[in-house]
Parts: sequence; C-alpha cells; structure tokens
Amino acid sequence: MIKLIASDMDGTLLNDKMAISDRNIEAIKKAQKAGIEFLIATGRGLDEAKPFLRDQVHPGYITLNGAEVFNEKEELISSNPISEKSKNEVVKYFHKHNLYFEVITNKGIFSDDEELRVSSLAELLVKLNPTTTYEQAMEDTLERVKLTPMKFVDSYDDIFNDKTYKIMKLIAFSKDEGKVLKPLKQEIDENIKDVVVTSSSPNNVEINSVDAQKGIALLQYAKSMNISPEETMAIGDNLNDASMIKSAGVGVAMANAIPEIKEIAQYSTDNNVNDGVAQVIEKVIEKANQQAN
Repeated sequence: MIKLIASDMDGTLLNDKMAISDRNIEAIKKAQKAGIEFLIATGRGLDEAKPFLRDQVHPGYITLNGAEVFNEKEELISSNPISEKSKNEVVKYFHKHNLYFEVITNKGIFSDDEELRVSSLAELLVKLNPTTTYEQAMEDTLERVKLTPMKFVDSYDDIFNDKTYKIMKLIAFSKDEGKVLKPLKQEIDENIKDVVVTSSSPNNVEINSVDAQKGIALLQYAKSMNISPEETMAIGDNLNDASMIKSAGVGVAMANAIPEIKEIAQYSTDNNVNDGVAQVIEKVIEKANQQAN
C-alpha cells in the first residue's frame, strides 16, 4: 500500500497557468486525511514553492532538486550545497557559452538580469505547455514574478566571494537546446564529478551537488517516517524527476512527460492540464479503501 506520494511541480502539479488546480488541492487534502504522506519535490526553493499551495495544504518539501528538504513544519532536515571548487568550475562553463543563469543560495534566489529572468520563465512555460502562446506565457509570468522572492543584483561576485553563502543550485537558460545545452551538459558531466546535471524544461540546465537528488531525498524522508521504499510513489515529467521515479516503489509519468521519463516509469497518468496528479491520488485512495474493506 502506498504511504507516501511525492510530486514534482512544473509540468506535473502545476497546470498551464502555473497554478495548482482546486482538484489537485482537494486530492492532496484527501490523501493526507487518509494518512498518506504528501511531498512536494521540486527544483524550486521553499519560498518559491509555498505560495502555489495557497496555504490550503501543508506538505513536506524536497526543494532545489534535493539540495534542501523540509518536513511538514517547514523545518530544514537536510542540506547539500555545491562545493566551492565545483561552483566556480560550473560558472566558468556558463560564461564560456554566454548563458544567463541564476544562483540559488541558503540566503535566497539571485538574478543579475530582470528582463532575462522574465523571458526565460515565459519560455519555460511555453516549453512545458505547448498550447500556451508566448504572449499568454509572458502575461502569466509577469504576474507570477511579483510573487517570487527573487533578489536582483548587478553582479554575483559578492555572493561568490562571501563564504557565508552556500550555493544550493545553479540554473542556466538557453533557447538553443541542442547547440548549447546538450554540449554544456556533456562537458559538466565529464569534467566535474561531484555535481549532477538535470533539467526541468528543455530550455534549462540545473546543477546540484551529487548528493542533492530527488530520489535520494525521497528515500531518506521515507525512512525517517518508517516508510519502506516499496510504499512510496513519485510523479514527474522531466529529467530532474528521474532519480525519484527510479527510486520510488511506484514511478508515474505524466502524459506530457519527456520520453526518458515515460521509459523508466511503471505507470502513466493524464497531463498536467487535466489534473493528472489528482487522478493518480484518487486511484491510490480508492485502492487503499478497497484493501481496508
């Protein structure tokens, strides 16, 4: 029986309007009421992720792809920053390819270009939801950015030179996935051994410590709750979900998931626009009720 469900956000729990539908919210509530633990497992930071829940449900959080994990009381229970040496090496590769990138730290999220921040997020929304026009995505993004606790700086130098800042994740964006991001991923994979390279969309590359992966965090969280791996479920759509879909007892791919995720998942559900997460949760609860009777 499933006792813990972990769900990705972008392209999974979030719909094409970058919101969590009422049906998904209600399904999470029903799961928690039925005694099923629910985890948000996202590349976003805690302060980025929380507003989407509208204070209606209070799950645990695997954030920044596993770099930080919080329990239901939002207490930090694990932290895995990128090493100083590897941080500097990754940034050199970003500069080599002239990429816009953002820096996620233990003291907040930083950008050095507000215009590129907005356009990159709009492009991400279009990539995750092909039926959304760029104009619609830009409108939705401008509204969402107002709620995002982003800090804008002229340069990252002060952050990188201050040892009190721990770099939890680095994320770079590019429209030229094949020409730029694919070789970048390969370079970092081959040359920096203590980081893991993933993506939450075709237009980005996300870098974390090798110890900061959703799958590792999921199993550690489950163990702390005396839940076996076989009693866990993970739902996702993109590369940064691969480790938890492989690690969970049951891996579920969204209908809009990339082929690599569909190949490793045991089951599939509807897409993020049609509340695929809620549909899975409802089936889990139904099965649990049948077994109880």
